Amino acid sequence: MKNIVAFSGGKDSTALLLMMIEKNMPIDEIVFADTLLEFPEMYKYIEDVEKHIDRKIIKISPKTTFFKWFYGLSTKGKYKGIERGFPPQKCHCYWSREVKEYCLKKYTHNNNVYIGIASDEKKRAKKHPKFNAIYPLVDWNITEKECINYLKSKNLENPLYEVFDRTGCWLCPKQKINSLRVLYKKYPLYWRTIKIMEQETKGCKFRTDYSVDELEQKFIKEKEQAMLNLKV
Repeated sequence: MKNIVAFSGGKDSTALLLMMIEKNMPIDEIVFADTLLEFPEMYKYIEDVEKHIDRKIIKISPKTTFFKWFYGLSTKGKYKGIERGFPPQKCHCYWSREVKEYCLKKYTHNNNVYIGIASDEKKRAKKHPKFNAIYPLVDWNITEKECINYLKSKNLENPLYEVFDRTGCWLCPKQKINSLRVLYKKYPLYWRTIKIMEQETKGCKFRTDYSVDELEQKFIKEKEQAMLNLKV
């Protein structure tokens, strides 16, 4: 039976990987489930981690793309026959299920899978698909804050955390408003893509609280108000 580390590039999974290496725990493979919607900084970070540990991180990806799902038709429910659109905010993300859960489950088979969930989020451990999941950080009572400090001590914190609270798909509708504000300011191409996609879909919109246009107007007004405040 193989020992496989599920590496997401986030603080918890990275800390877990490095700690396992320090403890000389057996690691046969390190696997990154690629959503194909990662920020460029994530791929650079994976390269940095590979250099640090002198090991290859295997990327696994789905046979299809998010965009085919987005423009594809729902097969059941009240939206049957209508384009899926963005995953609903209050429901489990269909793309996370397809890419992270199903792909990881298929790749790992019945092998041991080490997953980085910190002890202060141990309730999340129960929500993972039923493969041979092991959560060492929970057993070691390592918190998210301790993971962050550990990575900082090694100068190996993901640079995405400098502007985002979380890592993940750039078009995730579950992002906090502040993350979307950063996306609007620093990643205009991604922002325009989301805007076009919302205009084209007949299914679920990007978010339930704001349309993309409304968010854009909100951010523009915030910038204008900030400039006025500077003049006062």
